[in-house]
Amino acid sequence: MLYENEGTENKQSLMEDGIGRKILDAAVAIIAQDGYESLTIRRVAKESGCSNSAIYVRFEDKDALARAVAALHAKPFLLVMDESYVREDDVPTNMKRIMKSMLEMAYSMDLESVHMQMLYCGSLKHSENPFVKRVESYLKDAMDAGEIALGNTQVMAITLITSFWGFAFLMRSNKEIDLEAAQKLLEQQNEVLLKGVIGKDNAGEEGVIWENLKEQGVNVDKALERMKGNKEAYVSFLQEFFADPDFEALQESIEAQRVKDAFDYAHGLKGMAGNLGLDHVHNKISILVEILRRGSLDGAMEAYEEVMEICKKIAALL
Repeated sequence: MLYENEGTENKQSLMEDGIGRKILDAAVAIIAQDGYESLTIRRVAKESGCSNSAIYVRFEDKDALARAVAALHAKPFLLVMDESYVREDDVPTNMKRIMKSMLEMAYSMDLESVHMQMLYCGSLKHSENPFVKRVESYLKDAMDAGEIALGNTQVMAITLITSFWGFAFLMRSNKEIDLEAAQKLLEQQNEVLLKGVIGKDNAGEEGVIWENLKEQGVNVDKALERMKGNKEAYVSFLQEFFADPDFEALQESIEAQRVKDAFDYAHGLKGMAGNLGLDHVHNKISILVEILRRGSLDGAMEAYEEVMEICKKIAALL
């Protein structure tokens, strides 16, 4: 079986085997047009112009040929996995990005091809499954970096990959679920899986929290760069910022119509928000600062309430 999977050491290049290429092209066309059940060695022989014996020399049976077709379709997925992986990012961030890219690709394929990918993954030994091997390598990087505790990375990888393909097939089977809805569901599934596979504390502290902060307009990467990657110190600074008594003093100054005092408090909080990477907070306070800079209080309380609303959302994540 020359083309069965990525790990076959003596696999002959498709580019070098013209007959093998014709056979695979015919099989791909048959499956795409009429589905897997229509794939037969006799039909492939007829549409490829190759003899039955030429096919059996290369593929043991119909299932082996179908796996070879699936292996060809798997290559773009494997490529997008590697392109989406960033060694410096934590596991939840990487897996979210990788799975999102894979799901987009799955939605560009017909349902039969997605089903075959699921069957293809199930037909391979775990040690030879290219999807499992890739995710396992990503997890080993995280383990070496101390991000996740020691454990069986292959079991973790198997759990993530099999869950993804089962999910992808179910989503594609339901015509009422579009890509956007499927991606939202996938994020929820990944969050649950990563907490169980990697460990609740690691997945929550190292991944989910940071992703949630980013969604609320916090420039985590920039702030951590300033703090040389010290996450504990960063969280501590954020907590201190949201507990700053200047917020209360700012409200009191607005209510007492002390424009100059309110401006000073708002301007100081604006600078701290910028230094901490709180981009949304910074933008909201900037609006308030400009109102107060003009010596006006028109809209000041409304602007202040908008600042506090986003501050409460972010503070609740810490």
